[in-house]
Amino acid sequence: MIKPISISELSIGMYVENVVEQKGNVRLKSRGLVKNQAILDTLKKKGVLKVEVNFEKSKLTLSDVNIDEETVNQSDLVSTINDEKTSAAAQHQTAVINASELYSQAKNVQKNFVNQLRSGSTPNINDLSNLSQDIIDSVFENADALSCLMMLKDANQYLVEHAINCSILLTMFAQYKGMTQAEVEDLTMAGLLMDIGMASLPSDLLNKTTAFNDSDWSMVRTHVDIGIELVDRLGDVQPIILDVIANHHERINGSGYPKAKTVSEISIYSQMAAIVDSYDAMTSDRNYKPPINATVALQQLENDETLDPDLVIEFINAIGLHPVGSLVQLESQRLGIVSQRVSSHPLQPIVMVFYNLKDKINLEIERADLRQNDDNIVSGVRPEDFNMNLGAFFKEAFLPKAS
Repeated sequence: MIKPISISELSIGMYVENVVEQKGNVRLKSRGLVKNQAILDTLKKKGVLKVEVNFEKSKLTLSDVNIDEETVNQSDLVSTINDEKTSAAAQHQTAVINASELYSQAKNVQKNFVNQLRSGSTPNINDLSNLSQDIIDSVFENADALSCLMMLKDANQYLVEHAINCSILLTMFAQYKGMTQAEVEDLTMAGLLMDIGMASLPSDLLNKTTAFNDSDWSMVRTHVDIGIELVDRLGDVQPIILDVIANHHERINGSGYPKAKTVSEISIYSQMAAIVDSYDAMTSDRNYKPPINATVALQQLENDETLDPDLVIEFINAIGLHPVGSLVQLESQRLGIVSQRVSSHPLQPIVMVFYNLKDKINLEIERADLRQNDDNIVSGVRPEDFNMNLGAFFKEAFLPKAS
């Protein structure tokens, strides 16, 4: 159970999920347990007024603390709910705008890093380290906002976008699993670097518009060893990062490459990276194949016997049954894009509705919280099936108009 409480009610033993009200601009590096008085004092000093506490992860229960839900002032509660409804859309748009700026910056940083490697020079890995920390902060503050940006796929920038998307997804995955801050940081960086060897492959191969033949695949598989060699030039790189670069194409049944390892030989980090890598590749626009819908991609991951089924389920829980950015069809014969997940109601996310299938007309964009209206998701759909430019819709729905 997740419950918002005031800072005065917060006590040692509670697990803080998020800051929901504050003075100033507080940026927490990670969720976590309040272990001592010093942590409480720091939160108060930084102007935190209200937090969300996860009592399932806390060492205290509601019955252990002086929080009586039945005696909450009802007028204050109604006022708070109304205020939240009024500001939720604006807050989300602001978060997406901020995330859009970060994503654009990330593409520039990653592109410059790759270009320096291609030129034979040794880029400064601190640039990627700073970027990975910004991704971690953004995922923690509003993972849905950053996830929205992953839908704006460009086949001509696949390598750059794939690295950033894998980094974001690994961050979400690691945080969902409750990994340590060090593990989260290493996996975020691993996402940026695990396919770096692809940068050294011939451009005509990378830009090929037809399916790869056996010779093409043999060359593609060399990117693992090339990646390790490139990263060795960067200096002191954490073992988890090297592990992921070397093993994210290995599979638990021995069908992967480059060494056909089996499950006992593959770390959980590389198994997580394999899932993330596969998911983003399936949902990305490639020169030689169109993307598939996110929900369909998740179904394919579930049926993939080369991946750990328990880890796949955890990944699905981490990003949602209907991931942010998914195009979905509603019972009302309308189309919309999932813009925010609701952890307590995974089948009832917030959807930006924009098209009427029955009348075949565009609608004024409407923010629909499926918890609060009589409508449900029927299925995920592909924008290509309706001849839609989902990227254009996204920009119209979430990003400010040019003045």
